[in-house]
Amino acid sequence: MRAWVLVLLLGVTACASSPQRTVPRVVGGHVEDGPAVSPYAYEHFIEGEIEATKGRHEEAAMAFESANAAPPSDVVLLARLAEEHEISGAARRADRALAIARRNYPSSPRVSMAEGRILQHRGDLEGALNAFHRARSQAPTSAAPVLALANTLASRGHPRRASALLLEYLGTAPTNETQDARNALLSLARRNADAVTMSLALRFEPGETDASRARRAGALALRTGQPALAARLLEVALDDEKNVTLWLQALVQSGERQRAASFLASGSAARSTQIEDRAQALIRLREEERALELLAAAQRTPRVQYARGTAFLNRGDYVRAASTFADVPWGASSFEASRVALAACTAARGRPGAAAAALSTTPYASLAVRQTLARFYVESGDLRAALRLFDPKKPQERAELARVFEHAGQFEEAAAYYAAVTVTPSSAPRLRARASAEQLASRGLLQSAIAILEHWADAAPEDLYSRVRLVELLFAEGRGAEAEAEGNRARLVVDDPGLRMRLDALLAAIERDAL
Repeated sequence: MRAWVLVLLLGVTACASSPQRTVPRVVGGHVEDGPAVSPYAYEHFIEGEIEATKGRHEEAAMAFESANAAPPSDVVLLARLAEEHEISGAARRADRALAIARRNYPSSPRVSMAEGRILQHRGDLEGALNAFHRARSQAPTSAAPVLALANTLASRGHPRRASALLLEYLGTAPTNETQDARNALLSLARRNADAVTMSLALRFEPGETDASRARRAGALALRTGQPALAARLLEVALDDEKNVTLWLQALVQSGERQRAASFLASGSAARSTQIEDRAQALIRLREEERALELLAAAQRTPRVQYARGTAFLNRGDYVRAASTFADVPWGASSFEASRVALAACTAARGRPGAAAAALSTTPYASLAVRQTLARFYVESGDLRAALRLFDPKKPQERAELARVFEHAGQFEEAAAYYAAVTVTPSSAPRLRARASAEQLASRGLLQSAIAILEHWADAAPEDLYSRVRLVELLFAEGRGAEAEAEGNRARLVVDDPGLRMRLDALLAAIERDAL
């Protein structure tokens, strides 16, 4: 009954007896016209397509056999029958059906495509390419042979040839018939980190602008470690603020910091970025003097004052930085950040206690303020005050308590709190790594915990606390030589006194154990 309903939907009726009439039908997910053979044949044809989509290829082949039993024969039925026999493991039946199809329809692209898919399934990629080339010559405007050729070329390690073939097709085919080819080309560009091809492919995407095309291609180049290429792709569309940001990032990563700084200090950047944003970008480039020159002519808004204070702070001029941050009024969007920076100026002058006292009077205390305040309390020796800032009942704040214990040199307590943290996909990568490692370690799964920390050490070598914890777990697992090697590498960069003391104690214990 189901099959008959589908037959009716496709426009096949019981009175469709003329073999000359054509009707729409779904083949491989695409609607195409074909001859109306008989309701009986089309009932089984549809049944075969349904079974094939379910992965039941033997049942599909049986249905196509039944469909093909009703004269006159149909090239689509023969081709699908050959393909399903092949997939179901009946190679001889596939060859027999294919031979009949070739004999009856020697010029059919459908038959050539079936032959190519069968040869591809058998690993004969050269033969498959020849069959697909033949199908393309038989149906020059069809996308199917082009897609099959591109897929086969890519699987043989020729992604550039595959991309060129798809680009050639997209340049001549009607837009309403190119969706599959466009998707294939974009997918190929992403898989092969080919930002140039992505830029070319996006020219055929409806709704893509020059700016969005440059941004997508440039972002791909940046993600795949090609900053110089990213800069070239982005610089043609710098009227877009998002593109400017990515372009500057690409310049810095490719070693062209001075070019980035010159752009930010010039009038060219004024069209796309506010003066405060330009100044902050210059500060991140360690171009504080240029940033201050830029800000000198600006109206002294809270954001401008915050930027000026940051420049002075980075330059080590703590007195001028402090007075500038103090000018930012309560209620301004940069007020809280200014108070944190003001406290940092005091701490940098060797007065963490005074910094903590000043920051504790901030009218409102976000997590960022409490994080900074906790660090100052720990540095001034007031661990209890630091711990009181966070609620252990809240998952996010348990992570902060773990960091407080970590910075205070109480690593066992830190590990216990990390093990109790609930992480989510949106959690910071460092937190996910530490929490996952400690949860595994708490269950005795040291090898798994070590694997996580080793991966994290490669991804973020600047996380010295995680590296010291890795040394600790390696030693606990009985891998003394590896622990010693990792500890000696970490010792070259560890500058925190408490962490350095912990690492030295670990290395001494490893040495004693080896005797």
